[in-house]
Amino acid sequence: MNEKQSIMTLLSEQIVKSQSDYQTRLNASIECAYFLLHQRLSFRGHDECESSSNQGNYLEFLHFLSRNNKTNIRVTFSEAPGHNKLTSLNIQNDITQAVAEEITNVIIKDLDDSLFSFLIDESRDISIKEQMVIFL
Repeated sequence: MNEKQSIMTLLSEQIVKSQSDYQTRLNASIECAYFLLHQRLSFRGHDECESSSNQGNYLEFLHFLSRNNKTNIRVTFSEAPGHNKLTSLNIQNDITQAVAEEITNVIIKDLDDSLFSFLIDESRDISIKEQMVIFL
């Protein structure tokens, strides 16, 4: 193998490793978001700096996952590339938005275009004594 092929092979291996590390970070971030959304917990804390003793639920749970998983600890926080830690407010919001869209799509699919029947059922649950007029 000549020098150019050797460099290309090394670069290709580095790209594959980088993509795998990113996927691991993303999966850990999604797991954190899913857990917090499922438990209806807030994501952010008042002080999220690295020296804070309580950085908020998202970062604290991500730290927990990292400490308890050798793969996660290898690719998160101090081991992650500078601007690719997946811990910023924008990333948290993007993950939350993606989860919300997936949930909405599942609900719509389950309703099978029966939106009015769903609305009536939910409205009935609020107050049994109310009557509702339906216009078709």
